[in-house]
Amino acid sequence: MELPHVLTSAPGMLAAELLIDGLSVFCFNQTGAERYWEVAYPRLLQHELQIRIQQLDAAGNEVGDPQTINVGDNVKSFNIFLTNGSLEHYEEAHFPSGGPKVGGFDRHDPATHINNPHDLGWMVDLAGPELRHGTATLLPGDPSRPISLASIHHSLFCTLGPEPKFVMISPIVDANPGSQNSFPLPFNNTEMVGVLLGTDPGEIVFESNPPGALNIDPLPYSPQTRYEIEIKNTDVSPQPKVLDFIRGDLFRHYHVLIEVDGVEKDLWAQARPDHVADEGDCHGDIVSFPTLQSVIQP
Repeated sequence: MELPHVLTSAPGMLAAELLIDGLSVFCFNQTGAERYWEVAYPRLLQHELQIRIQQLDAAGNEVGDPQTINVGDNVKSFNIFLTNGSLEHYEEAHFPSGGPKVGGFDRHDPATHINNPHDLGWMVDLAGPELRHGTATLLPGDPSRPISLASIHHSLFCTLGPEPKFVMISPIVDANPGSQNSFPLPFNNTEMVGVLLGTDPGEIVFESNPPGALNIDPLPYSPQTRYEIEIKNTDVSPQPKVLDFIRGDLFRHYHVLIEVDGVEKDLWAQARPDHVADEGDCHGDIVSFPTLQSVIQP
């Protein structure tokens, strides 16, 4: 995986490269003394949540075979952190928002941001005004809405870049991106990539609730050894296609995480030419809440 310069130039020792994709909702937690990223994974039928770990050498070459872990539906939450993790990249001089983010961002004017292809602003805020679905409220955890919540410490994230084509936002009840209630939304994010940054050699630690559910041993990192960690919540069922638009995966399922006082929306995306099979938008988005900790099931 080729990381953007904005990540490789961040201060700290590179312990792991991260890729997060599929049905996922990001939130940058700033409620305590330590800032870190949270990612909520709705656990729905016809979805597979997996963690794939590949060891790399200092040059980025693969070492040995990858390890793939199926995250069971019983996993309420898991934490990823470094024993010698760095927080320097969260300082005001670097990335206080957990990644590159400029003020006054406007996705409707790509020329303004042509030099910022990795800005967090490309992510659609599910709790923001762009979707025109009214005020969003975070739902409490409940067994009827199973979610696995990842807390990823010592991390820095950005998007690989904006999608090359606009998407359509449409009421779920319309089931049609061409309905009179639909509207275009240009240039949302693609895959989310990140890094884990340390101050000194140490270990990447995985903790889960319930304890031991992930069964991942600590991963030792150093200047000679790092890892590629992919976490994907993949939809294994085909999505419908209407008017050359394919229904996205996340939007129609965000109701398991938040409720809105307006009309719930779907996102319909145009097929990407670099993908063999037709698929809609299946990338993570963000919510501007202080934290997602309350979504964990009791």
